[in-house]
Amino acid sequence: MAIEFFDRLTASVSKTAKQVSDNAKSLADKNRVRKDIAAMENEIRNRFRDIGEKYFTETQGSPAPEYAEMFAAINELQANLNAKQHELEALDGTMTCAECGRPILLGSKFCPNCGATAPVPAAPPAPAPIHPICPFCGQPLAPDAAFCASCGNKLPEQPQTPPAPAAPVSNVCPNCGEVLAPDALFCAVCGTKAPGVD
Repeated sequence: MAIEFFDRLTASVSKTAKQVSDNAKSLADKNRVRKDIAAMENEIRNRFRDIGEKYFTETQGSPAPEYAEMFAAINELQANLNAKQHELEALDGTMTCAECGRPILLGSKFCPNCGATAPVPAAPPAPAPIHPICPFCGQPLAPDAAFCASCGNKLPEQPQTPPAPAAPVSNVCPNCGEVLAPDALFCAVCGTKAPGVD
């Protein structure tokens, strides 16, 4: 009787193990097929995107009437993107090199990365002069006023900010003496190779 019990138990364990093995193989097969499907769907989306970009590029000047609104929206987005990129460059104090695409400090004549002539940036509009405001009546003040011309109150003295200490100079152009950025390969002013550049 005990032998029959162990035989039935062994058969049951073997059957369960086979089912688990089959289920695991089935799950692995399903996951493999799902992964293949996702990869193919992604490839189809990429091909559609490529077709759309190619059509947009080739027919940008004269799109079919049913696409004109979509083309106008893309052109507007690209113009806004370019404006934002230029705004970010202005905030960073840089512009983009037309040759290597790396940032160049505004005012540079040459790219410090590839030596190409830097683009001439458009002159920014002159900022409106900032006049101090009277803390008592809110009226604009002359820059060096000791008293407010509107209310006559004596103005508090403004604390003088000490000038920032000069940074130590470690990399100087051998041709014009311009201080170079630590990673500059060329002088941004005269285009001469930085010291130590072969």
